[in-house]
Amino acid sequence: MIKLENVTKVYKTGVRAVNNMNVNIGPGEFVYVIGPTGAGKSTFIKLLYREEKASSGKVIVAGEDVSKIKNRKVPYFRRNIGIVFQNFRLLPKKTVFENIAFTLEVTDTPRVEIRKKVRRTLELVGLEDKANAFPHELSGGQQQRVAIARAIVNNPKVLIADEPTGNLDPDTSIEIIELLERINEVNHTTILVVTHDKEIVQKYKKRTILIEDGCIKTDTSTGGYANGIH
Repeated sequence: MIKLENVTKVYKTGVRAVNNMNVNIGPGEFVYVIGPTGAGKSTFIKLLYREEKASSGKVIVAGEDVSKIKNRKVPYFRRNIGIVFQNFRLLPKKTVFENIAFTLEVTDTPRVEIRKKVRRTLELVGLEDKANAFPHELSGGQQQRVAIARAIVNNPKVLIADEPTGNLDPDTSIEIIELLERINEVNHTTILVVTHDKEIVQKYKKRTILIEDGCIKTDTSTGGYANGIH
């Protein structure tokens, strides 16, 4: 589902953020991406959804060679990828239902199908009773659930969660990770979670990729390298 072959990314400033990286992530895998600040984690995930282009090497996501996608085709490619950010990025003047539906409206999905998909997704994230609420009326955990619902309503092949628990308390963080696990199991979505949260990585033993100095330092299926988080 995700494959990087000898990928290097050098910014115009001369910073080498990713250095000859090779990784292979299969369909339906759940993977933590960890490492110190400035290690190259953000660049790694930006390469996956074509926010950045590799300087050299090959990036394959959902069967597409990302570097060869024309700029005008990038929005269509991104329909295969759901992205969740630390700060939720919800539209404040839209309800929960409208925030989630917006993703489908921009792709001209029929109204009947939108209602069906949004209600099914609200049920999956446990927010059926919050469809008409506005973001400011929700807790931080509920807002993150809405952000996750928006990211998965189109049933993407890959879900990238960038520090999804960064603004949440420990108990809510666990709820969010367990929700992501459920999505992984129910939808068979390939999930990447970028995190600094040692406790979560140690509690939920998953494949864990440690990035340092733009390179993959360790890649383990046990989650045992949480000490790589700084």
